[in-house]
Amino acid sequence: MSEHITTYFNNIASGVKSFISGLALTWDHFKNKKEKVATLQYPHEKFPVPEKNIGFEQSEYNVIRSRLHVDIDDCIGCLQCEKVCPVDCIKIDTIKPPKDNDYDCGKTSHETQKKMIVPRFTIDMSECMYCNLCVYPCPEECIYMVGGPNESKHEIDYEFSQYKREGMIFEFTDVTDQEIIDIGGEDYLKKRKEKQEKITEGERLLGIKEEIVKEEKNKEVSNKKEEESGLSLKVFNDVEDKMARGIAKKAFVGSKRLNMSYPDIAKAVAGALQKTNKMVEGMDKAINEISNYIEKVEVLESNSTKKTDSIPSLESTNTDNKPDQQVSPSLNIEGLFDMKLLNDLDDRVIRGTLKKVYMAGKKASKNSNDVIDDMKNQLNTDGKLTDELKVFLEGILNG
Repeated sequence: MSEHITTYFNNIASGVKSFISGLALTWDHFKNKKEKVATLQYPHEKFPVPEKNIGFEQSEYNVIRSRLHVDIDDCIGCLQCEKVCPVDCIKIDTIKPPKDNDYDCGKTSHETQKKMIVPRFTIDMSECMYCNLCVYPCPEECIYMVGGPNESKHEIDYEFSQYKREGMIFEFTDVTDQEIIDIGGEDYLKKRKEKQEKITEGERLLGIKEEIVKEEKNKEVSNKKEEESGLSLKVFNDVEDKMARGIAKKAFVGSKRLNMSYPDIAKAVAGALQKTNKMVEGMDKAINEISNYIEKVEVLESNSTKKTDSIPSLESTNTDNKPDQQVSPSLNIEGLFDMKLLNDLDDRVIRGTLKKVYMAGKKASKNSNDVIDDMKNQLNTDGKLTDELKVFLEGILNG
């Protein structure tokens, strides 16, 4: 027992001794960090570059891991370097003066006449893979890796690290806005400004503009009003059986497309469910709600007809010798039915085709009869005219 106690206290003493030794070493490095800490405070402190012996003269060696440089005065905007870059780190914009503009773009050091100006020549060295492929196709030798054989043009720049990525993006052009205007590049300045505004909006996290948000809200309100104006498929939401609910919804939508009355729709839904033996619990309530809803509508319509009995009819107020015209509730002021009636079609292709015919008829100031005839002819030409579509289109005319 005494041996265990001795071992226990020896372990405690060893732990305390190790802790004190480590703390003393840490304190020694803290007091003498300049002499004992090996890490340099980069980029304020840097190791000197050692002399290299690579077997031949430095001037004959193209220093890899250097950086690209462009003598922009010699650039003719041929875009060869941009096209050959495998990582797409070179971005160049050019503007060519129109034929009626006598702007002088200048000459290169090789006496080559320039035919355009270069308002943008950007190289992102953070993406560059140092393949040196962009150097070879340049006809004016204006792009090159600095140092080595190009040391007379530009001294070696092997270290160009930055805190942020933006510091690795080099812009070489020196074209002013006035020069762009002189060459006829107003559209270029406009597009560049719009692009910069979008970037600023993104940086400020402005998101979607208020006008777009208001427009979407108005669409949502209008959609809700359309849903509230008639009975929707929500009437079947309380039915738990998914298969029965699907059969009922299919019968409901199909009957509604045929412009059937709500009592007939209720009968069609009940018939479809009885045929498939899916008259489950909760479905009677939905069918009764459809019938009750239509009764309410009929009461409102009867009340409105009573109120309009005292109002003179169109026949009595027609002073012209023109034949009386019956106005359908689905027609608008221009004598053409509302295009929203086509939204009841599920087939997107057919719906899109009919809407194109509708817009063409509207531009030609056609009435509903002519537009419906055009729609039937178009569907017949496409081989998509069915009896169901005929009933649907005739139902639009009948209101």
